[in-house]
Amino acid sequence: MDRWNDALRSFGERLGRDGGHSRALAPASRTAYIKDARRVAEWLHQNGIAEPATATASALDACFGSLSWSAATRARALSALRLFFAPYFPPSRSPADLIEAPKVHAPPIPRLSQSDVVAVVESGEPSGDGTPAQLALQLRNRALLELLYGSGLRRQEVCDVVLGGLDFEHETVRVVGKGGRTRTVPLTEPSVFALTQWLSDGRPLLVADTEMARAPSTSAPVFVSRSGRRLDGSTVYRVTAKALRENGRAGGPHLLRHAAGTHLLEGPPGASGAHLRVVQEILGHSSLATTQRYTGVTTRAIQDALKEGHPRG
Repeated sequence: MDRWNDALRSFGERLGRDGGHSRALAPASRTAYIKDARRVAEWLHQNGIAEPATATASALDACFGSLSWSAATRARALSALRLFFAPYFPPSRSPADLIEAPKVHAPPIPRLSQSDVVAVVESGEPSGDGTPAQLALQLRNRALLELLYGSGLRRQEVCDVVLGGLDFEHETVRVVGKGGRTRTVPLTEPSVFALTQWLSDGRPLLVADTEMARAPSTSAPVFVSRSGRRLDGSTVYRVTAKALRENGRAGGPHLLRHAAGTHLLEGPPGASGAHLRVVQEILGHSSLATTQRYTGVTTRAIQDALKEGHPRG
């Protein structure tokens, strides 16, 4: 297994340097790629293949059959293995390159109506009751929900928003998304209002006795925890899941992001929706195919339009 371990170590170093692509991989993707490559390397070693350079497509295919991975896991593993085997074979001739990637059928996106989301977001309206710290958290949670839905952000993107990334004059927020890609996203008016309230009346109470209060910086996080530290993704999930649960729905921050994409394409009642490319930019999808998933849940609206506007509808 020594040669495989050396190859895996080299693979990890390559991913750490450049991700093997024109852009860096997210840490979670790097971890998954290395895990997939290690599992395959162990199987190949156990079945008599001593090193990466002697692997074959048929052996790799047998490995996949033995591991019984789902189509999605197999597709991800193939992406990892194409990078892993690349140094040992001519371009596009590695065992992983010779295997066709399986078709991955994305599950249907859960549906939240526009009125559903209004109820969820407005359920975070500060009650006016409680201690100053509790009121501060209520202001924070309302701003979180508004930003998750209003700008369609991922939960980690919300955690990483910094003070210098907010531009209330132009009503935008600068976001660092997957792969370290930065984009500027519009803010809705309710988001601006909720963020302004949180920054003026909530956040100062939670950071009062921390280093952030003594040395405010444009690189300081917008959202903080009860103890004044940078907010983590698990807290964002808990806040969102609680608001959804109180309105009879199950899910987390990504459900609000899905709703944002869907509702942008649908548009408000009586008006047309946004262009697919615009939605792609707002959500930060690297591929238009990812954004096109959101069109599937608007089929009813398309059918209604056909019945109303087609001569034989």
